[in-house]
Amino acid sequence: MNLVNDQLMNTSAASSIGSYRLLRIFLCRLLFLSLFLSLGSPVYLYAQQPDFAAAEKFDAPNLQKLMGTTQVIPFFLKKSNRFWMLDDHSPSGPANEVQHQPLVAGATEGKREYYLVDMEKKEKKLLFDRKSIVKSLTKLVGKPVDEGMINYSADFSEDETMVRLSYNSVDYDYDYKGRKLIKHKEIKKAPAVYLSGNSSPDKKWLLYARHHNLYLKNIAGTADTTERALSADGAEYFSFSINDEDRFADVNAQTDAVWSADSKAFYILRKDTRKVQTMTVINSLSDPRPYLNTYKYELPGDHDVTQFEFFVGNTDAGKLKKVNIDRWPDQDVELVRGGVSQDEVFLLRRKRSRDEMELCAVNIRTGILRVVIHEVSKPFINEDLFNVSVINHGKNILWWSDRTGWGHYYLYDISGKLLNTVTAGDWTAGKLVATDNVRHCIYFYGYGKEKERNPNYAFVYKVNFDGSGDKLITPEDATHAVFVSPSKDYIVDNFSRIDLEPVTVVRSTDGKFIKEVLKPDFSKLYAYGWKQPEMFTVKAKDGVTDLYGLMWKPYHFDPEKKYPVISQVYPGPFTETVWTEFTVIDRYNNTSLAQTGFIVVVMGHRGSSPYRNAKYYKFGHGNLRDYALEDDKYGLEQLAARYPFIDSNKVGIFGHSGGGMMSTAAICTYPDFYKVAVSSSGNHDNRIYNRTWGESYQGLDKPVDLNQSLAAGLKGHLLLVSGESDPNVNVAGTYRMADALIKADKEFDMLILPGQSHTYEEPYKTYFQKRLRAYFAKYLLKN
Repeated sequence: MNLVNDQLMNTSAASSIGSYRLLRIFLCRLLFLSLFLSLGSPVYLYAQQPDFAAAEKFDAPNLQKLMGTTQVIPFFLKKSNRFWMLDDHSPSGPANEVQHQPLVAGATEGKREYYLVDMEKKEKKLLFDRKSIVKSLTKLVGKPVDEGMINYSADFSEDETMVRLSYNSVDYDYDYKGRKLIKHKEIKKAPAVYLSGNSSPDKKWLLYARHHNLYLKNIAGTADTTERALSADGAEYFSFSINDEDRFADVNAQTDAVWSADSKAFYILRKDTRKVQTMTVINSLSDPRPYLNTYKYELPGDHDVTQFEFFVGNTDAGKLKKVNIDRWPDQDVELVRGGVSQDEVFLLRRKRSRDEMELCAVNIRTGILRVVIHEVSKPFINEDLFNVSVINHGKNILWWSDRTGWGHYYLYDISGKLLNTVTAGDWTAGKLVATDNVRHCIYFYGYGKEKERNPNYAFVYKVNFDGSGDKLITPEDATHAVFVSPSKDYIVDNFSRIDLEPVTVVRSTDGKFIKEVLKPDFSKLYAYGWKQPEMFTVKAKDGVTDLYGLMWKPYHFDPEKKYPVISQVYPGPFTETVWTEFTVIDRYNNTSLAQTGFIVVVMGHRGSSPYRNAKYYKFGHGNLRDYALEDDKYGLEQLAARYPFIDSNKVGIFGHSGGGMMSTAAICTYPDFYKVAVSSSGNHDNRIYNRTWGESYQGLDKPVDLNQSLAAGLKGHLLLVSGESDPNVNVAGTYRMADALIKADKEFDMLILPGQSHTYEEPYKTYFQKRLRAYFAKYLLKN
């Protein structure tokens, strides 16, 4: 009111100004004053208050309590086309009354149900009739039963007619068809003889390790039970034992030795890591003294790395024979599990540069090695999807390659002759689901084959060994996760989409619908106020490539307001953190962060998803630090231009691990665009991160770009976070970034979580989430 009186006084005193002009000036000033008083100052007009209560309400632990089972994991029975499944129903009670107290022992049993599904009869039935079980138990024990103390399981009898449960440490057998309960009778068996080692299929021989050497012993009860030492050069980190440290060396130990089917021959792969250097982390919370964890860890460019040796042996000679597997210096060698054809076993050897590999066959009787398939894929092989399988009873080899620019399967004979392509086209054949050697077909995930659908959605296809009969057997426009029955007659198909609630159905392996077995009820979740994130598509910086993303909004969203935007990032290169399935609780808690008052988005980048073509997947090679940055920035600019509620002047970014590296690189590379960053457990210095990662994706001959070199570019607010005891991404990476920022005289914040590894446990996980929300609220929302 004082301002209004001042304006009136000034008006009456200005006698030299004409009355019309005087009135116009007064009205204009009065209008400005009204706006000022109703909206506040220009700075306050722009500020918003964080809604921490909403963020807490929709925090992941609270949402979890409103959910039950969302997909089925089938446990197939051996003697029939049936499986049992669990369904944890969501809690009872009003949706707005989330229970915060911990569950006591046995409390979950009231809402956990076991079901038995008969795929042939198209039936789904409860496995346990709880009322009849309580009634029977009361009679058997002679007194009232505490239902919460009944422990249910799905331990089926040999003939699959009975299932086990227990009460007060007493076992009972339940006839689930006749609904009868009897006390379990233990069948007396000969005491089991525990043998530490690898026994032959005929149970006559035992291979074991002691003091790092390999021993063979006859255990058939014959007169000659003398152990035979098959090696004499074993040492710590050069061991035939699966535990290669000296502290495990004094006792007989398991090995990785594999026996032939006739129990006469065996083979084993030995690693030599004696010269591999170490890394160290500390756990300050260890009582009474801090614990120092020193572990073998290979870094990119290391001179001394793991070496491999391969041996074959037989029981008659009682000797080991070393096979010459040398091809490339510092090669990586891996056994093909299940890869046995007659007397041959298969192994893969990879060049250190990870752009060349060979499938080799070794005769386990003679030790003769032959090269079967040779593959080159520049600049690196897609190890995320690569697959080799010996199929058709050892007659054929199924081989995955992206030699055409798209990942597909090829069929070879056992000699290494290419017979035919199994899959082909401008789409990606992904991981193998199952092989049917009777029908001569395979089941596999495919991506991008169904046009006008998201190329990151997983569909399941069936195709014959010769490439004929290609058929989609999961038709819904969604992403699918399937299990194939042992008989190969049925599949259990879990499918959903961000905007499509999950459903689980049984189909035949020809794709015919059999029965729906799960459709979760999310009514309490919706009543609680939860909403699905939204899907969007933007272009990569090249203006051509589609990038797929998700957006979370505050549930009190007002389209007339402007909101800061936060990009949750992970650069890959082996995955995208853009969920394709129905997602309530994402691992980064984006729902909760959005409720604080932000638009939160995540999008793919060129160089991430292995399910696109080779050009997309291998885009970032040699540019491991920076390759995803311009796509993220360009994608955010497109979203801001598309949606007026996004404030492009208030952009934040956060990520964990590779995302921690990326978020720091982003705010230092584009300091006028990204204003706030939270970087947790970031591999800021890839010189001290995993060798396979660095040498595969950066290359052996290309210099590593470090986040430290970007420190001078920081203008905004950066919070560095790390677990103190992280053996995956060593905390030294975060300390080195902090050191560079100090030397550049930059202000930043840092949080070290005592005793924590790469995955933060409670209460540190919740503490970190609160600090993350508060950090963005302080510097991005209020400012």
